[in-house]
Amino acid sequence: MLVIFCITAIVAQTYMQRQQQAARRKAIIRQMLETAQAQNEIFDINILDKGVSHKGLAALLQYISPTSLGMEVLNYISRELAGVTVEVYFRATLPEGPTFYKFRSVIESVEPRRNKSLLRLASPEDLSTGQKRVFIRVKPPKDKVRVIGVWELNSSKPIPRNTSEISNPLLHYKRGMEIEPVQVENISATGMALRFPMEDLDIKPVDLDKGSQLLCLIIYHMGKDEKIVTFWCTCSVLHARVHEGPNPALVLGTEFTNWAVLEQGKSDINWFHSTPSRGVSPITQWVMHMDMEQRKLL
Repeated sequence: MLVIFCITAIVAQTYMQRQQQAARRKAIIRQMLETAQAQNEIFDINILDKGVSHKGLAALLQYISPTSLGMEVLNYISRELAGVTVEVYFRATLPEGPTFYKFRSVIESVEPRRNKSLLRLASPEDLSTGQKRVFIRVKPPKDKVRVIGVWELNSSKPIPRNTSEISNPLLHYKRGMEIEPVQVENISATGMALRFPMEDLDIKPVDLDKGSQLLCLIIYHMGKDEKIVTFWCTCSVLHARVHEGPNPALVLGTEFTNWAVLEQGKSDINWFHSTPSRGVSPITQWVMHMDMEQRKLL
């Protein structure tokens, strides 16, 4: 009897210790999530299911409950994402400095809206330190972008070294235009997503797809003094997907391959090669500045 009693006591004590450890772990997870939420950090959601067209989403944490997290995404998201597995990355700045975390979860439900969508994710059971992207991804405010131009590149020809070699663009946008044929959906130091509105879901606005090579021009405002930057880049299209809903569009996810900043009054384009590990320095600065403005740190 004594042996049975001792075994029972040990089992009970082990169970209590595990329960206490689980409670402490949940408290730490909630503390990190609340810290990131209070700091208006962006949650980078990477979709792991290969059959889903969406691959990455940027979200803000709206609420935390014992069983779920409410996330807001600033565009239309289809209900097809309900049930998919995701990996989520976020940053929380602690007294000792910024720390990056990641966790796996499942999207439990999607509430699509016109200009934003609400996602409910299962609460994480664990956190691990890590970082998916070295670079932040943001959606540029329209008043920051003056001009967008898009050309399709012929891979058999060299990239232009002077603006005189560049013909009329495939599509272009200038601030103030009533119709917006192309917009920058989001951008990071390694690439950007271009959005092309669609009037008819059966007709693509541009004949571009995965593997297409692009030449792009973005003229944007940088910093408090609103310095104008003329940025040229070549891009490789990594994926193309159609966003349905109230504002249907074709969205191309691209990666920078070469870049140049054109000096005012100059026409020669001095190209630099871009790699995903290094990124593009002028875009890094622009994105970081916009991120700080959006989080009201400037």
